Amino acid sequence: MLTIATPRLNAAEWQHVQATLSAVADCGCGEPTAAGSLRSRIGHAVDVLVGPKKAAPAPLPARLHPVRDFLCETGRTRQLAERHVPTLAAQGFSRAQIEALALLGA
Repeated sequence: MLTIATPRLNAAEWQHVQATLSAVADCGCGEPTAAGSLRSRIGHAVDVLVGPKKAAPAPLPARLHPVRDFLCETGRTRQLAERHVPTLAAQGFSRAQIEALALLGA
């Protein structure tokens, strides 16, 4: 579990955090399975038996890849992914917003 105090943000900063989390909500962590891999073949067999899953979500815009990577690593390690913080800060996120993203999204 992350041990971060609830960040103090104004309403506009919280809205930015919320909009960002909504934008990356269904992006998933990790890369898609490689064609021909065992996981891919099992997925195809399941699709044949029960029908394919719903339409795939739209691809994630490149500007949100750092947010996804930050959230995935933070969730996986249960620690703030510090190596992604400079990239997020360069995109205009404050340290408090980055901590809010970690608390709510990871």
